[in-house]
Amino acid sequence: MEEGKAYSPQVVSDPAQPSARAVLEWKIKSVKSMLQIFYLTGISGKLTKRGVCFCISTAYEGTYLDSYHLDLLTKPEVQIYRHSLPTFIPLQQIAKKYLQTDIRRFLTVLSDHLNAYAGRRYQADQLQERFSDQIEGTLQRNSLCNLLVFNYNVSSKSKTFPFRARLLYGDLCCSLPTEVAVSCSLESGARK
Repeated sequence: MEEGKAYSPQVVSDPAQPSARAVLEWKIKSVKSMLQIFYLTGISGKLTKRGVCFCISTAYEGTYLDSYHLDLLTKPEVQIYRHSLPTFIPLQQIAKKYLQTDIRRFLTVLSDHLNAYAGRRYQADQLQERFSDQIEGTLQRNSLCNLLVFNYNVSSKSKTFPFRARLLYGDLCCSLPTEVAVSCSLESGARK
């Protein structure tokens, strides 16, 4: 040691131990991965003072659509406290069947209903938006979007044929129609 200089020990980092920065980067990466998993499943939850609040996000073919919230009380038994779900989603029937016995199944069935509804609504919106110049009049649909009716014309040389399409979605957990009926109005005949 040189005279007049104080001794200061050198800190040698252990190559087997990750640096604080590496640990922080790993934690950030882990949190981002967890958020991605939540995003992919569409269901996330947060503990509250009285129970748990779930957020169910909907998407159709990779397009994020809506989020719905469900606040559950957990004591003395699990019960629905409040929610932002559409009234036509059969929440009470699903709750009666699964809420007390299988919360994971309850959330999965609820998510299936919400995603199917959001998908049907999205398809109807896209149909109206993208093909408005081919649809005659307005697209008719109910609030559940499980029945769509619209008119369109098909032209061939000098004639135009008026068609009417009716799409019925019998399975409320599905975003594809179970029944499609297309008819041509023969009484009005082909128009020139």
